[in-house]
Amino acid sequence: MSMQPSFDRRSLIGGIAAFGGLALLPGCTATPARVETAAAPVRSWTALKALADRYVAQRKVAGMIIGVGTGDAPAVYTGAGALGLLRDTPVDAKSIWRIYSMTKPVTGVLAAQLISEGKLGLDQPIAEIIPAFRAMKVATDPARSLEVRAASGPITVRHLLTHTAGLTYHFQPGAVGKAYRRFGLMPGTRTVGREAGDGESPGSLQAFANAVAELPLVADPGTTWHYSIALDVLGAVIEKAAGKPFETVMQERLLTPLAMHDTGFAVPAAAMNRFATNYLLQSNNLVPIDTPPRTEYAVPASFPAGGGGLVSTAADYMRFMRMVANGGRDGTAQIISPEAAKLTVSNLLPAGVFYEGNQGYGAGGRVVIAPGPGLIPGSYGWGGAAGTLASALPAQKLSIVLMTQYMPQQAYPLAQDLGV
Repeated sequence: MSMQPSFDRRSLIGGIAAFGGLALLPGCTATPARVETAAAPVRSWTALKALADRYVAQRKVAGMIIGVGTGDAPAVYTGAGALGLLRDTPVDAKSIWRIYSMTKPVTGVLAAQLISEGKLGLDQPIAEIIPAFRAMKVATDPARSLEVRAASGPITVRHLLTHTAGLTYHFQPGAVGKAYRRFGLMPGTRTVGREAGDGESPGSLQAFANAVAELPLVADPGTTWHYSIALDVLGAVIEKAAGKPFETVMQERLLTPLAMHDTGFAVPAAAMNRFATNYLLQSNNLVPIDTPPRTEYAVPASFPAGGGGLVSTAADYMRFMRMVANGGRDGTAQIISPEAAKLTVSNLLPAGVFYEGNQGYGAGGRVVIAPGPGLIPGSYGWGGAAGTLASALPAQKLSIVLMTQYMPQQAYPLAQDLGV
């Protein structure tokens, strides 16, 4: 029986399309340990606790932790279950999880800050930074062949931030996605998700980006939203623009200032006892596919994946999302500029392009621009392939993080179950 997850477009996008305006959130300011002092209705916090309890009791997941942050008040958490079905350690805010595509907002924020400093331009062609992208081609029939024509225009930083560069993913159907696999262009994929015939991963982030530039696009830049490795390529752009390794830029500008000590591209041995087991749902059973300490995250991948390579904790990622919700501020410290924070949560899509029909997209995450059931305009967020979710609502100074571990993400209607 195959132990490899079956990915499709929605397994990476998952329920995050609706998550940003979580209807439960405005009432979720209660601390579980101090619920009697909560100014907001207790029923909202109780609903979140009941959700975690139910998913664990029904063995949908081994464990789940949900955190809510409001303004500068301490974030609060509730959860249920353990780090694995056969493990005794209960989940908490310091448990470590694979966040996969929730890496994208982190990379997006780094780019937004470099834009605010003038080190990058939002509409700057990336060929000015990585020359290999100077003469991009577009597949004339990306579903069936690699025959090409000239692209109608250059790929810009905006396009990378918003998945409108014309790039794709190795798990997407079509000839271009298959070519990504053959050449090992599978950022964030280590062992889990690999198939026979997949090429060896490039040895560095710049080698990865240069290899991507050799293959055709699936659409002209700036013409359509297509989920892709764009944020991984953006990591290579950030690296060149900053003059430092991408992971160093992330560490110096975000992880260290925000005290995100458990966030990184690998899990150190000393923290392995806090690292959750990852599961694949097969025939309604959770099958372990990556179990610490014998985990693929014990060592870094061949290059840091800005679109899907990080591990993190609920506490760490909450600090990040609260910083975004609070205009770039963490307490009294201004981590990124107010301009960068505003850019992050703004709709950056090219004119005439929308996400999921009528919504916007910011720096690595969806932005709600059209109200709907459970959707609050201005909310920003994204999710990860193993069930993690996060959202920030800047107008309300509100943020929420949910960590759990199962694949594929679309197996459960988790975002809807949260109340949207």
